[in-house]
Amino acid sequence: MARPSKALRAFPHVLIVTIAVALSVGTVTTSTNAFAQTPTMQSGQPVTVPSLPYPKSGLRQRLIAAGKAIPNVDESLQAGIPAVYFEPAAGNGNAKPPYPAVVALPDCDNHFPETWITILRQSGYAVLLISPPNAHPTQDYCGGGELQTPKHGLSYWAFDAISALHYLAGVKSIAPNNIAVFGYGYGAGAAQLAIYRDGHAKHYQHRFKALVGLRPQCMSEMDNFVPSLLVAVKNDPFNPPAWCEWRMDRDLYNGRELVRFEVVENSEMIEKQTTRKTLQIENSPLVVSLVTDFLSAMGISENIGRN
Repeated sequence: MARPSKALRAFPHVLIVTIAVALSVGTVTTSTNAFAQTPTMQSGQPVTVPSLPYPKSGLRQRLIAAGKAIPNVDESLQAGIPAVYFEPAAGNGNAKPPYPAVVALPDCDNHFPETWITILRQSGYAVLLISPPNAHPTQDYCGGGELQTPKHGLSYWAFDAISALHYLAGVKSIAPNNIAVFGYGYGAGAAQLAIYRDGHAKHYQHRFKALVGLRPQCMSEMDNFVPSLLVAVKNDPFNPPAWCEWRMDRDLYNGRELVRFEVVENSEMIEKQTTRKTLQIENSPLVVSLVTDFLSAMGISENIGRN
């Protein structure tokens, strides 16, 4: 019997090598995607946002003024906050400094939709995507919280957002009075706490100008000092619209700023939502128009197009 040609005899070895390379590439891709949740794509610049000094409550200030000895505040979790900074897209001829900006807060698994970073940048906004889970890694943020008893981690995230606001306000190319906060999922709950009238923000100089929450987990107070837009997905099992409705009814105060609440229909199978992956409706023209028109109406984009 004739022996196989040299090319055919080498084929099994080539196949094994090819499979091994493919597997190694797959392994690298998988491990890379673990931090792709806090993306460095699109020429983003990794930065560390300094955490603001933790505020002293009115009670602590009164006790100190009275000469009382009080315990120190535990600031061990208030370390630097990993972040990625994106300037407006280079192809956007209308974007000229000082840029309007958005502080982006991810979901509890540290995921923020990459598509929305692109949309915001192409619309002329600078984006600072922060990573609270990497700043405070001691909790499982995707589990354990309830509507009436949200996890205390939400407060740390809100404080991170306020620290990011002050960081951006000190960047020369950013318009300090035109910075919005954009939260996704759990991050939207933290964003709501960052604009709460009686929350951390009252202790600091800078304020967010508006809030956008996409698929918001409404576990925060809603006595907002600036307007907000919440865009929920009907029948969302992770972030039920009913939570937002309950909060809006509960926190309906005379001085509360506008809370605009929109619920969009989802045509995908409900099972797909259990993977916590981005739904097509989130990036639809309807939702993009809702968000960009809202930011424009709030005056966030007033510098875009100006010389």
